[in-house]
Amino acid sequence: MRAPKLFRQGWRLLALLCLATGLAQAAPLTPQEENGKKVYLEGVSPSGKPLKAFIGAQELPVEGATLPCVNCHGADGLGRPEGAVKPGDITWSHLSRAYGHRHENGRTHPAFDEQSFIESLTSGKDSAGNRLDPAMPRYLMSLEDMSSLVAYLKRIQTDYDPGLSADSLRIGTLLPSSGRLAEMGQAMGAVLRAHIEVINGRGGLVGRKIELVVAEYSDDRAASLKNAERLFSEAQVFAVVSPVTSGLEREAAVLAERLKVPVVGPFTLRTQVAADVNRYTFFVLPGLAEQSRVLAEFAATHLKLQDPVVAVVHPQEDGMAEIADIAVEAFRERGWNRSVAVHYPAGRMPAQALVAKLQQAGVQMLLFLGTDAEMEQLGVHIRDAIWTPYVLAPGVRVGRSALQLPNTLGNRVYLAYPTQPMDITQAGATALGGFQRSAGLGPRHQATQASAYAAILLLEEALKRAGRDLSRARLITALENLFSFETTVTPALSYGPNRRIGSMGGYVLSVDLGGRRLKPASGYIRIE
Repeated sequence: MRAPKLFRQGWRLLALLCLATGLAQAAPLTPQEENGKKVYLEGVSPSGKPLKAFIGAQELPVEGATLPCVNCHGADGLGRPEGAVKPGDITWSHLSRAYGHRHENGRTHPAFDEQSFIESLTSGKDSAGNRLDPAMPRYLMSLEDMSSLVAYLKRIQTDYDPGLSADSLRIGTLLPSSGRLAEMGQAMGAVLRAHIEVINGRGGLVGRKIELVVAEYSDDRAASLKNAERLFSEAQVFAVVSPVTSGLEREAAVLAERLKVPVVGPFTLRTQVAADVNRYTFFVLPGLAEQSRVLAEFAATHLKLQDPVVAVVHPQEDGMAEIADIAVEAFRERGWNRSVAVHYPAGRMPAQALVAKLQQAGVQMLLFLGTDAEMEQLGVHIRDAIWTPYVLAPGVRVGRSALQLPNTLGNRVYLAYPTQPMDITQAGATALGGFQRSAGLGPRHQATQASAYAAILLLEEALKRAGRDLSRARLITALENLFSFETTVTPALSYGPNRRIGSMGGYVLSVDLGGRRLKPASGYIRIE
């Protein structure tokens, strides 16, 4: 039976009103409101003009950045009592309510307008001329900055970060569901979903249930990039956890920075893709650059060679030249000045010619940054050339083929790994085993499962520390303040304002070519 016409019209009107409300809340801040938000959150002036605050009866001068409004009034402006201090609600709807204000201490005053509020900031008096609480600083700032602050307070109640509401938190990830990496993506997704289910079963985090949005990563780089852009910009996610970003490292970093989306635990072998720290991206484990530094430290301290000729061999792929340069510098810092980078065309390594060139140049140590298949080719021609250099490589890149290198290399093959099985504690093994059983996963892809689990644990801990008054800025601060965080499946993770890789180090294993197995060659080597 069709609904009455009046009912249908009312339903359409309600839908339109809801849509209009959603659009109003989603509307971006104006430039003036953005400036006011900076004053509110950071206590600094976007104009570059000095912003000072005066506190206490003696009006001691301090930098405004040490007393931003958000510290006491919260990201939502509602104020959070702390001990005897009870910061007020400074949302504009509250400040300007028509019937005025009566405070617990008996102080009363009329509603604020823009002029009286600005005067209260500078004079320390309310709209009736009464003294404000001594805990409330008096500010010295330009009229332009004051007006911007007022403009932002008029928007603060609807200025939730994307993906955040009063009772929900929308988190995204980028995983393969088809192609050669489908099984790996399934394993990572199962771990993320299983742990989020545990979190939601406990009532959620900071009063909010978590929703996971999964975008598709594929062998088609252009398609993966488009999906990543949609995830970051259109899917309205608060943060992204454990995304597969291999081959998209630069683009993902730029997206995170431009759209201010925190990314926790991206799965990639390339971490820092630029000299500057990306403020929004937090890696769990070190990548190729860091593992190369681990190998350089190991070689210099354990192999006892005197300034050998070292070649860092790498394919001409995006980011690999920077990684090779980092490795060369690491060797040179340890006094091995005859270290150079040698490149070859990506996907077309001339193995025989390359071996001949390196042998003729007197190379005694080879740090190889190529693929498993390329290492296999290299081994064949090293054997044929009757050449016995030391061979070093990140194990996550060439672990299989390194075991097949010719016996003639003896005990001269070493691999670096960011983690070892012993890093997984009993608690971690139990958690991963539970995920595997509930999702029907096998023991394969244990490393990727551990990486995803560490990333979601890291995000969970930072969200707890950020608290109910949640924002992306508070999440970033919480992550930066984590020190020696135990994930139960990786080495302890630490971050800071200038540190975005949680575990800075790795283990070196030697390859027993006779037994075709790996043997420990070092303990955990820190490179901080």
